[in-house]
Amino acid sequence: MDYEELKRKIKETVDIVEIASKYTNLKRAGKYYRGLCPFHHEKTPSFYVDPEKKLYHCFGCGAGGDAIKLVMEMEGVSFMEALSTLARNYGIPFKITRKSSKEEDILYKIMEETAKIYKEELWKKGRGYNYIKKRGIKEEIAKELCLGYAPKSWDFILKNLSTKFSNQQLEKGGLIIKKEGGGYYDRFRDRLIFPIFAEFGRITGFGGRAIENAQEAKYINSPETPIYKKGKALYGLNWSKKEIRKTGKAIIVEGYMDFLSLYSSGVKNVVASLGTSLTENQAALISRFASEVYLSYDNDDAGKRSTARAIPILLSKGLSTRVVELENAKDPDEFVEKFGQMSYIYKMEGAEKGVIFLFNYFGRENKEAGIKRAIDAISYITDPIKKRYDVAELSYISRIEEKILMSMSEEGEKSSSFKRRGALTPLEGGVIRIISCCSSDFLNSLEGEIYRELKDSKFSYIISLAEAKARGEDIPENVVDESIRPEVLRIFFEDKPPNSSAEEVVKELFNTIIKGKIGKIQMEIKAAEREGNTEKIIELMRKKQNLINRIRGKNGQA
Repeated sequence: MDYEELKRKIKETVDIVEIASKYTNLKRAGKYYRGLCPFHHEKTPSFYVDPEKKLYHCFGCGAGGDAIKLVMEMEGVSFMEALSTLARNYGIPFKITRKSSKEEDILYKIMEETAKIYKEELWKKGRGYNYIKKRGIKEEIAKELCLGYAPKSWDFILKNLSTKFSNQQLEKGGLIIKKEGGGYYDRFRDRLIFPIFAEFGRITGFGGRAIENAQEAKYINSPETPIYKKGKALYGLNWSKKEIRKTGKAIIVEGYMDFLSLYSSGVKNVVASLGTSLTENQAALISRFASEVYLSYDNDDAGKRSTARAIPILLSKGLSTRVVELENAKDPDEFVEKFGQMSYIYKMEGAEKGVIFLFNYFGRENKEAGIKRAIDAISYITDPIKKRYDVAELSYISRIEEKILMSMSEEGEKSSSFKRRGALTPLEGGVIRIISCCSSDFLNSLEGEIYRELKDSKFSYIISLAEAKARGEDIPENVVDESIRPEVLRIFFEDKPPNSSAEEVVKELFNTIIKGKIGKIQMEIKAAEREGNTEKIIELMRKKQNLINRIRGKNGQA
């Protein structure tokens, strides 16, 4: 049977309650089963399984999906491996034939072959091996993390892989670089190699640490490729996610060696942000496994600025934040080397809240600046209890009344410069609720003009969601951004009847889009008035009136 047929057969056959019960104790709760979420640490059960729809959803961390997704997440396997496991467990005969991205398949194969070659080179016990011994890296950890060594050669990868793959394919994978005058050379040379794994275990790229201090850059990474997106990955998550789930806490460090030092010392709930400023995608990813994040960046001004940027992003994803400050060491790697694991754990226990870090860091010379940055961060906390605690602590530290700080925070929610994401508007929630029960009705309500307007707007994901649901996908989660995915999953899982008809929400969507265009034109009119450009004002007024007429026409007005 083909891939789609096997997926359908598995969804029809599997008992999701039986599968979920392998990972948590479930008890009947009305038409659902409920238990402690296996994806994050919690004391009150918020993990629900719907045996009729064959879906699961956690109202605490937002995790959700079907049986295939559950096996992928809990076992750390790929989609195809999860399919195969479930098929075998339920006695479904299969031989998968599927259409896949040939380019991606080739790139994954290149990554696998490259990692193997680099690993073999490390264990020849030459320069690479001498470096890990010098740095005190244990052999068993080096093997567990699949470390390798790229020799001091301009064409090592070219020579070893050119018989299996073309130069264009190796360049596409980021392993070789094209010379200006023609020909290619290796990207990684004389470096300790860290394979970067996707969450479910496939290698997507590499990081290289210089062996000699004189080398041009201490670290270099794979460029972005069709299978490697730096802003969406966290180094080490494939190894540390079980410990992060168990503790509910994640430590985020900057680099590979920081990760290596903590992980090998026994601090296993750690990931590295690959040297980048933390992104919203990375924060959303870690929120699936943890409820609290400890930021442990380099102990310099650049590291502190990165910490300050990360705090509001993490808070916006519902994560509590703390900052681990390391005196007498430039980074976690050096701190653990100097003072050991227990000293680091002691520092974690004394870590201050992210909001207080912002107040202290930015308020060193100007208390008002510290208050502003701390309040700006607090304004992204959606949980009212967490917000109240942080305001109370800030009040104590700053000696400013709580009610004044709370008022500033509420004002900040309205005017903050940080783009808040992950919250559906009531209109979007109503539309998604209709799609969850009657996607065909919604699609049939999209006449040509409305379809075009919707497709070109910020609501374009709604069409993809409706089309995927109409194709039979119970929870078409892959067509929506990670920042709103938990809310979309919750609406699909709740299965509540919509308050409005498809025609009504489509009309409201159309009005919202056109009103947004009118608002932009109004701003242009004001700019033209300041310039005294009468001709442009008349043209813009005409456009504005045409848009108003379109709204009136759709609303059945004369």
